[in-house]
Amino acid sequence: MDFWRSGQARTYRDVRGTGRSMGLRERITGFHFPAWAPVGFIIVLVFGILGILFYTRQASAAPHIGDHWHAAYAIYIGNTRQPNIPTFTGPEETHTHGDGMIHMHPFITAGEGQGASVRKFFEYGGGSLTDDELKVPGQKDTHKNGDQIDGKAAELRILRADSGIHPLGSDFARAIQACDAKDESAFERVNSRYIAQDGDCIRIVFAAPEVKPVVQSDRTIIAPDQATREILMDATGTAATTAFTPAAIDVKAGETVKVTLSNKSIDKTPAPFHGLRFSGADRQYGTSDDFVTNPPTLDPGQKGTAVIRFDTPGEYEFKDENTFEGVPPATGKVVVGQSEATPAPTATAAPGATPTPAPADITLSLSVSDSGFDPPEITAAAAKSFRITLTNTGTVVHNLRIAGPDGQFRTDDDIAVSGFVNPGASGEASGKIDAPGRYPFRDDFNPTLLTGTLIVQ
Repeated sequence: MDFWRSGQARTYRDVRGTGRSMGLRERITGFHFPAWAPVGFIIVLVFGILGILFYTRQASAAPHIGDHWHAAYAIYIGNTRQPNIPTFTGPEETHTHGDGMIHMHPFITAGEGQGASVRKFFEYGGGSLTDDELKVPGQKDTHKNGDQIDGKAAELRILRADSGIHPLGSDFARAIQACDAKDESAFERVNSRYIAQDGDCIRIVFAAPEVKPVVQSDRTIIAPDQATREILMDATGTAATTAFTPAAIDVKAGETVKVTLSNKSIDKTPAPFHGLRFSGADRQYGTSDDFVTNPPTLDPGQKGTAVIRFDTPGEYEFKDENTFEGVPPATGKVVVGQSEATPAPTATAAPGATPTPAPADITLSLSVSDSGFDPPEITAAAAKSFRITLTNTGTVVHNLRIAGPDGQFRTDDDIAVSGFVNPGASGEASGKIDAPGRYPFRDDFNPTLLTGTLIVQ
């Protein structure tokens, strides 16, 4: 034990020196990052940047790059519906094909959110739209609040409603017709920075505050399954040399025909969209008896159909639904010949069902929607003449056909509305049935769903 107490340690340590704190300079010069630190820093930086971009994009309004939205639009100056805005495209890709639709599928960040607003849509097309000023793309005039329209101080109204079609990917014709069928009271007022949503109806009106334009559908839609035959047609050429082949087609009066158009254009500038619009019985474009392809305009390589029917022989023009500024549209004609159907029988040839004397003994009212007749049963007196007024409350074309005494449809003793009845319009069917009984009636355009019964007693 004495040894341990008196012995010396084998090494000597300066306890005071060991406990001395390092200066700032020594700390800095003596500090070294681990070998993995630069890699870790880069990873943190990259994820930070990605997080900021993700947050920023999520915080911005849709549509985003990758979205593909559509909205139907219509523009009215006073009571006059304006032609569709001519085709235009651009890097932001809020554009139109000349088809009465706003197409929104941003390709660049500038086209997202407010880059797809209604205001921007007009700007991209060469026009302008603010909350109190309108210049329609392709037109020269600028309309400002307070300007006179039809002798009255006008104001700009930007309106939106819901077509009820979601998603609105391709059924543009039905969306346009659904929007046209809506009264202005079904719309809400928005400003020029509004971003149209997929399936929206956009209606822009420049008129006196008390003036509500009389809106009529600019087309008649007949279901393709009602057609009895098909005609194939091609669109070829460039914007200035577009041509339809064949340029003339032959049909019979009363015949329902599906025209299938193939867009075989190879033109790249301007965008080579094409479609068909057939003038109806009034021989005017843009009215409710027109027939239009669905979709209204087609991309190169795409096909679309228009189902047509003309009840009166004659020649009717059709044209390209797409419009290019300064370029007349390609046109063609439909030659409607006499019907091959058996002539309508006289009263003696079809006992029990005769033409209506004027005036009718009985007047009946019937409405038809897209889901049924109202009421589904109507009553008439035997051997008394009747007149049925059919009102179309739906969004597509309808008609009325009553099977006569033989109980069969599309025979000589049928009683039917002449032609078809557009949405919001009315038509009449007149006749007389002598024998009491139950006689079925239907809509020729939807003969399985839309049916009813005429009770003769």
